[in-house]
Amino acid sequence: MKRIAAIPRVIWLPGALLAPLMVSAAFGADLTLFANDDYQGRALGVVIDERQLGVLNFDDRASSAVVEKGTWVLCSDEDFGGQCVTLGPGRYTSLQAIGLNNAITSVRRRDPVSIGEFKGADAIAQTAASGPGDIQLYASDDYRGAPHSVDQQQADLPMESVQGKATSVVIAGGEWELCGDTYYRGQCVTLGPGKYPSLKNYGLTHGVSSVRRAPGSPHR
Repeated sequence: MKRIAAIPRVIWLPGALLAPLMVSAAFGADLTLFANDDYQGRALGVVIDERQLGVLNFDDRASSAVVEKGTWVLCSDEDFGGQCVTLGPGRYTSLQAIGLNNAITSVRRRDPVSIGEFKGADAIAQTAASGPGDIQLYASDDYRGAPHSVDQQQADLPMESVQGKATSVVIAGGEWELCGDTYYRGQCVTLGPGKYPSLKNYGLTHGVSSVRRAPGSPHR
């Protein structure tokens, strides 16, 4: 692919030359990173700057990417240092071609955005990190509705807080098993610290009805 701008430590790859991919919109994210080439393997949706992808258990794992909205800078070191590439909207089937296969440690937007657009998820993460629970569950996607804090297993989520089904979550500490039915039945997934705007992206199409710590996951 032809480089169109020579910027120190940064490669610009024109998204206009790449066909848009609808999967990123399905993930509700402006940037989606995939663990394997060709948008395969574990996926991580990003909507705000992330200084340490290791906090989300995605350090040095990304092999392909989809940029749905905005222009993003992907870097090999924490705090947006090291080798960086700049990607515009489009699909990037293999990050090996740009020298950052399994090497991305932090990502940020190139251009400033309205603080009102993204402060919600960031504020939620701060609340979860400082609040009494290791998880904040929400009854609707994108962290809408009153939060329900969890710091221990709950086999049957309270109806009054999340209507019995949580569809988005912020995890501040530990790894947690989230299940579609009560008493840890049905479809279950294990998620680590991070922000998850829609659990439908992880196969929990009808939300979560029970949660517990994953085996071996320590308390904070």
